[in-house]
Formats: sequence, structure tokens, C-alpha cells
Amino acid sequence: MALILAVAVVLAAGTGLAWTAHLVHVGSLDALALADKTAVPDPVSALDWPELHVRAIIPQPDEPSLVLLVVAWPAHPRQEATLLVVIDTGDHRSVPLLTQWCATEASVSPTRHGGAALELRRRQSLERVHAVLIAEDRVPT
Repeated sequence: MALILAVAVVLAAGTGLAWTAHLVHVGSLDALALADKTAVPDPVSALDWPELHVRAIIPQPDEPSLVLLVVAWPAHPRQEATLLVVIDTGDHRSVPLLTQWCATEASVSPTRHGGAALELRRRQSLERVHAVLIAEDRVPT
């Protein structure tokens, strides 16, 4: 009986440590993203915003890998942009994930990855969507 109790305590401690490491990792990703964004005082692109909310997601019926995203900057509600992105044709989880983020008004951190490649990561999470930016149209404030 003592052995079972000891194993249970060790497993609980290990689970607690693993969860703490996960939270620290996600928190450091959020902090690094925010630090990168504060280096751009007057962003010219929605991808330079510290965070965004996906207001609408519109997959193109004739080309499902092309997706229109209407995004907004929560700190500046009048700042909006429409992004035309292409998602890998074999990626069947990105559109449902973006749809879920839109429905829940999730805070999303955009990151550029060389050229037109980008990553959208839900804050306080490791959920990510990788895409290539084709065009962006910002709504003037």
C-alpha cells in the first residue's frame, strides 16, 4: 500500500512539474512576441500588431487553400485589415482552428517568418496556423 501511495505522489509531482514547464514555455512565447511587437511603434501591417482578433474567415469555394481573414486590433478597435492567405492544401486543421478562434474572439499573436510566410498563434496556447500572405488591405483609421 505504501508503494502505491509513493508511486501516486511521484506521478502527481511529475505531472505538476510538466504542467508548470508547459505554462512557462507558453508564457515565454507570449512575452517574446510582445517584446518583438513593441519594437515597432507605428505598425504598417496587421502582422506587426501585438495581437489581433479574427473577425471573419472566408475560405474561397473554388480554391479552399485560399482564405480571406478579416482581423482587428483589440487595443485599437478601428484598426482592421483583410488578409488574403494561402494555407497548405494538405492542412485540414487550420480553417477549423481559425473558425474556432473567430467564434471565441481568441487573442492571436501574428509572426512573420521570412518573406511572406507567417504564423498565427493563439495566445496562452501552442495552437498555430502557418500560412503565406498573398495580399493585405488595411482599413484606414
